[in-house]
Amino acid sequence: MISVVVPTYNEAENIRELVERLHKALQNNYEVVVVDDGSPDGTAQIAASLAHSYPVVVITREGRLGLSSAVVEGARRAGGDVVVVMDADLQHPPELVPKLAEIAERGCLAVASRYVKGGGVRGWPLHRRVVSRGAVFLARLLLPEARAVHDPVSGFFAYSRECLAQIKPTGLYKILLDVLVQCRPRCVVEVPYVFGLRTRGRSKLGTRHVLDFLRQLFRLSRWRPLKFAAVGASGVFVAWAVLYALPLPPHLSVAAAIETSLTSNYILNRLWTFAGRKTPALTGWLRYHAATAVGNATNYITTLALHMLGAPLYVAYLAGVTLGFAANYALSEVVVFKYK
Repeated sequence: MISVVVPTYNEAENIRELVERLHKALQNNYEVVVVDDGSPDGTAQIAASLAHSYPVVVITREGRLGLSSAVVEGARRAGGDVVVVMDADLQHPPELVPKLAEIAERGCLAVASRYVKGGGVRGWPLHRRVVSRGAVFLARLLLPEARAVHDPVSGFFAYSRECLAQIKPTGLYKILLDVLVQCRPRCVVEVPYVFGLRTRGRSKLGTRHVLDFLRQLFRLSRWRPLKFAAVGASGVFVAWAVLYALPLPPHLSVAAAIETSLTSNYILNRLWTFAGRKTPALTGWLRYHAATAVGNATNYITTLALHMLGAPLYVAYLAGVTLGFAANYALSEVVVFKYK
């Protein structure tokens, strides 16, 4: 049996059509598990009324507890071995559910993707496209488990109930990231689809979602970006100590301070920030020098360019440092301390 888990909050205008289209697509041997977070518009009541004609199970919860925990609770109550997760707003086409379920039955994680050939989004303004692409970029940068997936923040996917039922959500909304990191599926198949426009009801995307997504990335990455920043800060003190301790001409003491701090940073990052990754000591040390050189060059070029464009020097330098840090971290993540 296929279990379709649908988290809902204020989807009274869409839930009937969703269930009807799912029935038309699946016909039999399926169930729809609606997990409603106390919708004041009567979503749960409408879903319960549909249970007289369709295989619908309704789980009601008090308060907005989040989509991720709703998926896990729905999976734990599901009767099928395969669980399809989708939204109720009809932006995820129900007609794609059988194909996703078929892939999941073969043991692979099936992801409905907007960012593979044949997929896309329809009607999005530029700022939302930028936010979405930025979220994908960050997920793939910070989480090695997500790099093989073009749309790791998709909310439309199918996988085994066994996996989904044991997930411990690290965020409120992006449950697929937890699946990729915690379950580590042996294979992932992406199925293209076009993310449609919402025709009824209101979008729930807001600042809360963005902040929760960033917090989830930090948690799943085991706080590597913050550890990397802390190690970088420690390198400043190491450099100061070398400058204080060496009675050499400035051009020699500064060079020694830089080299010592770089080596100190590399050792700490290897043992702490990226602990668990098998990085060859000498090769990694050489790559780290190259990575930080790129970051320093990024800092230098950005600072000069912004200052020439009229930005105050200190503001320009702050922007340069930020971009330089981002370059250093990105190269360290994907080149120096490779995930294997």
